[in-house]
Amino acid sequence: MATIVVHKVTGKHYALVGTGYSFFKDSRPSVLGGVLFPHQEEGESMRAAISDEYGVIRWVQTNEIEVINIDGVRIGEILEPYQNSCLSTKSKSDSLGDCCPACGIGVSAQDKECPSCGLLLMD
Repeated sequence: MATIVVHKVTGKHYALVGTGYSFFKDSRPSVLGGVLFPHQEEGESMRAAISDEYGVIRWVQTNEIEVINIDGVRIGEILEPYQNSCLSTKSKSDSLGDCCPACGIGVSAQDKECPSCGLLLMD
């Protein structure tokens, strides 16, 4: 399965090789407090490995890339059958159906809670 992505910064297309996630926490002695009051730093890093036409792999932040197609099929065409009919009809006309305010799935007037996310629905 080939996933083609575009690098938003350069506009160049790449093949997605894989993704990675890491969380880090670092501690070092502070200038004034030394080891009693250390300077702490933490964060997360979401990365993707992408390959160019020569097979050179680069690691980039995941927010710098966008999926274009998978196996030659546009991402919109792949997801179209799964799109929530409530959300797509709601944008066309506000008078069509009711939607769960949390997840957007279609709910009926008889539903006491959302069948998808379990949100308690009020009358």
